Amino acid sequence: MRGDTVLEYSKPQIGGGTANGFDPKIKVDGKLLSSGFISLQSEGQPVDFKDIWIKELYKPK
Repeated sequence: MRGDTVLEYSKPQIGGGTANGFDPKIKVDGKLLSSGFISLQSEGQPVDFKDIWIKELYKPK
């Protein structure tokens, strides 16, 4: 339904034990994220995404 919040994060950080073959200089567990990428996931089934809007809520100085 349009306008529904699907996911919301507070203080996202690097971490988790599922990464393999990573560079430990880059993957520093517990480091807070200040930037990154957005991706869309279909959980293994074909899906069409339509009318996706991204609203910038905070812009660091």
